[in-house]
Amino acid sequence: MVAFKKILFPTDFSTNADKALAHAVRLADFEGGEVIVQHVVANYFEKHPHWATLFDLHEMQKYMDGYVEAHMTKILPKDTGSVRVRTEVSKGKAAEEIAALAERERVDLVVMGSAKGVVTNKVIRMTNRPVLAVSAAQSNPEEVGLRKLDKILVATDFSEHSKRVVEYAFDLKRIFDATIYMLYVIETSHAIDWAIRQGHFVHAIDKMREWAGHQLVNLTPDEFMRDPTVIRLVEAGTPGDTIAAVAYEVGASLTILGTHEYGTVHTHLIGTTTDKLLAKTSTPILTVKL
Repeated sequence: MVAFKKILFPTDFSTNADKALAHAVRLADFEGGEVIVQHVVANYFEKHPHWATLFDLHEMQKYMDGYVEAHMTKILPKDTGSVRVRTEVSKGKAAEEIAALAERERVDLVVMGSAKGVVTNKVIRMTNRPVLAVSAAQSNPEEVGLRKLDKILVATDFSEHSKRVVEYAFDLKRIFDATIYMLYVIETSHAIDWAIRQGHFVHAIDKMREWAGHQLVNLTPDEFMRDPTVIRLVEAGTPGDTIAAVAYEVGASLTILGTHEYGTVHTHLIGTTTDKLLAKTSTPILTVKL
């Protein structure tokens, strides 16, 4: 069963980072849990050695401690007396240091607040830990981020590893009693989209939809086979745009993607899909390395 008792929260002290933590609070089981607040300081000393006489990691650690005491307590639920919050200051490149700490601490979740997804994409590639990426477009995080997780969208590419990410999504469904939307995207180019609108390839697309529908049924756990809160969707288009559109249309509280070395979802996710989703949708994106 999925549990998020140890969360790594890298922060640059921005408003968007706070939004990301608000969503993590909703997912986390804070009874006996721990939040690790990390701030990565770039190594400026190699190019600008004169800054070494002015910069002190101990001073940054004091700042972090003050940040946690004055700011984090406002975001964490009031009744989480057992929550442990500790700080970590790292020096180096952001993605590398975040991934290294995530692996070293064996965290259950890395929470990223990223406006463009550049560092987030690198962290997803470099760590085996689940990564929650929150869009800068997310509005009213105090209300939206802390509300009940009621609609989960999980995208699958039917690869040999797909079963695991779907099982992961159904674990969250069990925890939050959420409606789950299972999505498969029939990847098409703009040229094929145009041809379909002209009446070409219609039967081929219909056959692919039928096949994909059967595959989604096969991925559904037996206990949920007749559950009306399990909705199976097959759409055609480019993965990034289509996933973002479906997340918006169904009002998803969370979108889950699996990442691995093979398959359509991986190819596009580590390229442009995460960037597109972060830019186009306010839905938090949870990536699970397979």
